[in-house]
Order: sequence, then C-alpha cells, then structure tokens
Amino acid sequence: MAHIRLTKFDAIRAQLDAAIELFFTSDNAVATHTLAAAAYNALKDIAKREGAEHPFIKTEYLESLPPEERERTHKLLHEPENFFKHADRDPNGEILFNPELTELLLIDACAYFRSGEIERPKHYGALIVWAGKTKESIPEDSGLRVMVDTLREVLKANGKREFWGMFNQYLSLRP
Repeated sequence: MAHIRLTKFDAIRAQLDAAIELFFTSDNAVATHTLAAAAYNALKDIAKREGAEHPFIKTEYLESLPPEERERTHKLLHEPENFFKHADRDPNGEILFNPELTELLLIDACAYFRSGEIERPKHYGALIVWAGKTKESIPEDSGLRVMVDTLREVLKANGKREFWGMFNQYLSLRP
C-alpha cells in the first residue's frame, strides 16, 4: 500500500467524519468516543495556538469554573478517553461512561468549522442539523424556523439511525 500524505486537518476531519458516522449508525460508544476525543484534542491544540474560541468546553469553559468544580468537570471530560486508551495504571479498571459526552465533544469540535473558512468534515451538516444549529440566520419567530425545527424534532424522534438515513437520502436528492 502506498503512503498517504495528510495534514493535521485531514486527520482531524477523517476522525470527525468516522466518529459522526459511528455516532449515528453504531452502538459502539467506546470507538465513537475514542475517535471523537482524538479529533477534539488535536483540534483543541491547534485552536489554542491560533487563539480560536472553539473547541470551547475543555478550554474556556473549564477555565471559567471555580477550582473545585473545574477539577470535577476536568475529570468528567477526560476520564473516559484516558480509560479507553490506557491500562498502565488500572489494568482491571472499570468506568461508568455516559455516551452523551461524545455528542457534546462532536458538537463542540464541529463548531470550530462553523465559519466555513476551513474545509468542514463531510458529515458536519448531519451533526449540526441533529444538534439544532440549523440556519441560525432564520429569525426564531418565523414560520420557516418553526417548520425546520419541527422537522428536525420529528426526524430525531425516530432515532439516530433513522435520522442518518433520511439526512443522507435528502443529500442524495440535492442537485
């Protein structure tokens, strides 16, 4: 197999795309979270160097908390990814993991790409629609906004797999 030349953003987008697809189509919460956290942390390092505001949760949000709360929240955010990647300190360890944390990391990571200045992950749109960040330029009190929000909620009510299928079907129909 030939070598593949990748930039950091190529790797981040690939990890986010895989994590987003797994988020919608798989019950493998560990693999999904591990990919999401890897992309998130690489993006966090780049954003820190750039002075970018996103990803926000593991940076500015944590820093805004009182010290005791910051320590507790830091553990909550980092413990799963460390548990899934390492076994040197706790080879017989066990964790109580909330997969909703993965969705939070994915949404926060994708916020970095919101401006559109950098190529977005190909599954960016599906996650943004799922998260309810659709067309923020549409006035909240408009009929169109109500229709878009209602449609999203109906699709979400059918579950992530159904949402993924319908979203991709919609994309395949677009010119």
